[in-house]
Amino acid sequence: MIARIESEQGDSPRTMTSPDRTSTSSSLVDLPPEILEQVYLSLNLTDRLALVRTCSTLHAVYKQSATLQYLFTLRTTAYIDVPYLLPPPSIAGPSTAESSPREEEESSDVEMSDSDSDSDRPTYLNSLPSVRRSKSVSKVPVRPVRVGPWSAADKQLSLKEREGRWETLDYAHRRDIKIAGPAGVYELQEGIFLMCDEYAEDAGGEGRRPTSVRLIPLPSADDPDLEHPPVPTKSHKLPFPISDLTMDPIQDLIVVSEHRPVNANPAAQPPTHRYHLLSLSTFQPHPLATLPVLDFPPFSGLALQTRQLLQIMGDTLLVLVSRYNVHWFVAGMAGLNVNSLGNEEEIVVWNWKTGRVLARMAPPENAWFASFALLTPTTFLLTSTSSMSGVHTTEPRSAASIFPPVIQVFSILPDPNRTIVPVQPLASHMLDDTTLRPILVAELELPAFAPDATVVSFEVRPDPPNLPRSDPAAPTLGPSKPFSQNPEKGVLVLEMSVNEPGLDDQDPPDRRVSRSYELFILREMLVEMGKEGEQRLIKARLEDQDGYVPLRPEKVVPWAEWAPTGARLMDISMRRRNWVCSCSGYRFISLTRSPSDTRPEEDEDQHGFVYAPPRQCDLRLLDFSPYGVKRSLPSSPQPEQEGKVSPSSLDPQQDDKLSPSSSQPHQDDNQLSSNSLPQQGNDDADAGGEEDNDWSIEVITARTVLPPCKIWKDEVTSGMPYRDIRRKMGIRANGVMMDDQRVIMVATQGRRNGDWTSLRQEMVVLCL
Repeated sequence: MIARIESEQGDSPRTMTSPDRTSTSSSLVDLPPEILEQVYLSLNLTDRLALVRTCSTLHAVYKQSATLQYLFTLRTTAYIDVPYLLPPPSIAGPSTAESSPREEEESSDVEMSDSDSDSDRPTYLNSLPSVRRSKSVSKVPVRPVRVGPWSAADKQLSLKEREGRWETLDYAHRRDIKIAGPAGVYELQEGIFLMCDEYAEDAGGEGRRPTSVRLIPLPSADDPDLEHPPVPTKSHKLPFPISDLTMDPIQDLIVVSEHRPVNANPAAQPPTHRYHLLSLSTFQPHPLATLPVLDFPPFSGLALQTRQLLQIMGDTLLVLVSRYNVHWFVAGMAGLNVNSLGNEEEIVVWNWKTGRVLARMAPPENAWFASFALLTPTTFLLTSTSSMSGVHTTEPRSAASIFPPVIQVFSILPDPNRTIVPVQPLASHMLDDTTLRPILVAELELPAFAPDATVVSFEVRPDPPNLPRSDPAAPTLGPSKPFSQNPEKGVLVLEMSVNEPGLDDQDPPDRRVSRSYELFILREMLVEMGKEGEQRLIKARLEDQDGYVPLRPEKVVPWAEWAPTGARLMDISMRRRNWVCSCSGYRFISLTRSPSDTRPEEDEDQHGFVYAPPRQCDLRLLDFSPYGVKRSLPSSPQPEQEGKVSPSSLDPQQDDKLSPSSSQPHQDDNQLSSNSLPQQGNDDADAGGEEDNDWSIEVITARTVLPPCKIWKDEVTSGMPYRDIRRKMGIRANGVMMDDQRVIMVATQGRRNGDWTSLRQEMVVLCL
């Protein structure tokens, strides 16, 4: 609580009876602004909101403080401050990276369209033969790239401008990039787009596998011409076929999965996959990795096909491998119920720096692939379409109406009473009694399904944001960022496909009716559930004296308790989504067909397209930021509740509306009064007149209601508010990606027949 401070400008006359009290009040207001700023900084957000309205003096202190305004902007967006750290002197410069033979022979693998003259190119880019700068299409002047520490005022200005552009998808710069080759294995992190290349026939006869990695830095609003790219555009040849990968540029780390590795001991069973911990700057073993290679446990039976998911969060590396028979996968793609036969899955968690195994588990057999998302370095979310209950008594349940899919939160919090070091290399899951198993701490139920409805797909995205660098001596890539995405805030998107009942396994696939949905959940809600579950786990371990009683710290939350205000379940926004990097922070990007494209729909199966043919498309952005929704709603004249103040009172963008005597209404998250608030605008077209940048915003607070049907047993209601932002672009595309600084519209066209390596990705990078 804060003391009430009155000044000469107060609305009510003073009734002070004590001279000391009057003296104390006056002396506090008369303190230097620097001291009053420290008073603000010592208060929580609610008390700052109250203090800023006390008098004009305190209001002016806040308005003139870049630090206070910057901290408020961080609190109301999905960002955290990143203190400036000098780059480590030992890190290898990008100019030392080696090109693959193909890169030296073909300088057009990656090219920027409409190249400028060589004299206009920075010296750094002249050393990259495969990159040519594009012709600038900018709406704002290109400013010099800032190198070094940022002041609070500079950080506030940069973040405010970026958030302002996202409000209407009004980009600052546009750059076009053409990239040759298919995007079978790709990644997008920290402004670096990664694509694998140089496909070679697999020794096991399983098709062509890539053997090289290309790193492609992307332009941004701060560096649209790549004067200071974090990495050069280079192709790195690897001595093994690549199965999958993930990367964390903040830690200068890339984890590459080797396909079908060979065991050095011919008598031992080879691992399913081998993970190479490499430096992004050199593609040599990472200097902080004690074990540069980590082996995933071997197959339990015959060699099967695999699918894997990899994520990094700080020191934690989590890998989920699904081993499946081909007939199981084909049946699942056709929507046939195969009763979970032919698929086994396993999760292994490492500390990638020490090489120590933190946990492992084998989830029950699922009707479709499981999917996960790291919430914190010690908790993760897991989707389950299992026909076996992971919480209740083990009993087969063949239909979603009997045991519906669930969202589970697990913890790998170390057990202080367990000092056994896991044995490596890992043996079969059933033979391993030295490795800790993840503990289920929370389970979110989905709505009840209709009898015989079948869930055939349940995926979660995106990967967590990379944690900021905390060790000045640790390797990293690129210049230090002034701020970064908050790993505990944002929205998670779960994509779910459900087959209607009434069709048995003998029905042909074209007779099966399937519906797809997108479920949006706030990351902070899941993070909090994980933290609360870990507190229950710690308490249960303290109460477990003999170690023989199973720990049961999980909390089961029915759909009706968490979804009406904490989730939004809707029909899918895009019928086909070829690129999965569609979510960043609170935002989720999609393509919509432009009204200017009047061509009839093409039958993709008839023409043999790998991707849907590119069409003229516009952009649609769903923004689930709680503060963004509140700020977009109209103010109502209701009186402010005692002890509650609207966060908009401290919004730097609302300073012109703020006065000490004014009172801003408070609206609770669950009491948003407006169903929708449409806004429209028309920005001036860019200099070339190539794009019509009309935009619209609609605030959706009315609940989404899915009626009872062949899929749902009862009416399904969800109501997490969001903003629907649309902008006319008219750009040819069939896919879209995004991160916190850019939207990438991709046009790819290919066919099933012919050489897939001849495909070409045409990317329009919109820097926001």
